[in-house]
Amino acid sequence: MPSEFWRTISRLNNFRAKSLGHLVFSSLVFSALFLGFSLNAQIAKAGEACDIYETRVLTTPAPPQWAPAYKNYEAMLTKFPEKADAILFGDSLAEGWPADSFGSIFPGKAIGNLGVGGDMIQNSLWRLEQMPVSRISPETIVMILGTNNLKARSKPCAIVAGLTKTVERLHEIWPLAVVYMLTIPPRGNVFNDFEAERQAVNGFIEKMPSQKDYVRTVSGFDDVITCETRGTDQLQSWFPTYFPDECANYRGDHLHLTAAGYDVLASILKQGSN
Repeated sequence: MPSEFWRTISRLNNFRAKSLGHLVFSSLVFSALFLGFSLNAQIAKAGEACDIYETRVLTTPAPPQWAPAYKNYEAMLTKFPEKADAILFGDSLAEGWPADSFGSIFPGKAIGNLGVGGDMIQNSLWRLEQMPVSRISPETIVMILGTNNLKARSKPCAIVAGLTKTVERLHEIWPLAVVYMLTIPPRGNVFNDFEAERQAVNGFIEKMPSQKDYVRTVSGFDDVITCETRGTDQLQSWFPTYFPDECANYRGDHLHLTAAGYDVLASILKQGSN
């Protein structure tokens, strides 16, 4: 039984405690059960194997093919740190992390942000070949990457291959650094876009430390980051009163995080980085 089902049932029990009618409650439970099994089947399908070309696309360094992303890369270069004990690396979810929030995780340490909005995995690999990486020697790398590949409909197996190549390349460049790899956060109107694919990729990320001793996984924050509202699109359309459609941790696009959302991630990282 997928964890999404039990999480939704827990929420529904809370609603029932607030005098939700028995008939409506029963309908919600049935709906959650149906949707839970459906998602489980989708996750299994998302885990299907790639052909060599799909994998090659995400493991071959490539410059941004979108002009704003290239502009973002050059803007990042102008701010490339002279010294950094801890760095952020990834796409716009890394780029948007407020310096004070990230710095609070590593008090007294020099920090740097190497995030670039619009980056896909293959673009990040390319950046590692272009940036003046020898300038810094970080002790800690916090990586959040992959959501743009989900939107591009890359297969989970290809995303997994690309993320593996990325952490390996980070280790080659900075062999003494520990890499904290965040799972890909939920996204979409009710945080349910590309959900089966996202969970398939995140399942791999969670296992990464068993394969790479320099990697630590940061996961398990989906519920708190989405204010307990993810994965309920169908239920929300049926019972809109009981499923709020806004979360203070996300901006209006339901992709990028607010300062409050980054504080959630920072609090989790503080527990694992000390």
